[in-house]
Amino acid sequence: MPGIDSLTHPETAWLVRAVPALLAALITMTATFIFRQPLMQFLARFDRSRSPAVCDPALVWRPALLGTNTALLLAGGAATLSSLVLGWIGSIWLALAAAPVVAALVVRIGFAVSQSRYNRHLERELTPAIGRLSALLSGGLGLRTALERILTDMGDGPLRDEWRWLLRQQGTPLADGSIATLRQVITALAAQTSASRHATLLNHLAVAADQPQDLQARRCAAAYAALQVSERRREEALTELAQMRYSGLAVGGAGCLMALYLIATQWERVRIAYSTPLGMVFAVIVTLALLAPMIGGFLFSQVEDVDY
Repeated sequence: MPGIDSLTHPETAWLVRAVPALLAALITMTATFIFRQPLMQFLARFDRSRSPAVCDPALVWRPALLGTNTALLLAGGAATLSSLVLGWIGSIWLALAAAPVVAALVVRIGFAVSQSRYNRHLERELTPAIGRLSALLSGGLGLRTALERILTDMGDGPLRDEWRWLLRQQGTPLADGSIATLRQVITALAAQTSASRHATLLNHLAVAADQPQDLQARRCAAAYAALQVSERRREEALTELAQMRYSGLAVGGAGCLMALYLIATQWERVRIAYSTPLGMVFAVIVTLALLAPMIGGFLFSQVEDVDY
């Protein structure tokens, strides 16, 4: 099969490759615009399906992680960009077939990143809030009154949103005709919050919710002490893993820079090598091999300790 350069002038050969790429990108953008309403409904259902099932619809908690419009924008942008790139180096059919897969992967990554950011913010606020809760309970306040006192001074954030929902849902009529107690609401939130440390703490509070006030104070004080120990242990683990994390990022970054240099200086050879079906398989393998050290370094930075 003759190459593109032999079918037209070498100076304008890029125009021949640009036509299927631009056509694939245009088809993807048009399809995203036409089906935007069904796509938004699907993304909303996907967001709802990520919440664990609870006993009663009145006790469903859904944090605002990634808006539907933002998710649709990410999906459309990723699908269009992948169609443009694959249409340039491959074929229009490959670009159109891969666009939904790339869009779904990007949306999934977007939700995961938003949830990780949400959890980090919540856990930064958790330890000082539990310290103050322990002090208020030790001073003789009840659990609900202590939570209300903390919320009046707490800044906006995930922990404030979850605790406000907790207090607001107490007394809500349930499907069976009963009224939601504080223990039921705490248990429901523990099953739905995405932060593992917060879930563990809420399970402790759910057990203590119906107990005498002095037992609530002792349980909260024990949880606060354990959280402090856990924070110190986590900092020690992060310090020990820092060298491995930075080494992984350095090795992965060096490999990616080398790959970018080869693409910039030997683009035609790279395109020919990876444009065949077998070459695309090896392109995925090489990409994963280059990103593996960086992914490992990122995972090392997500160390958690919920043993309290």
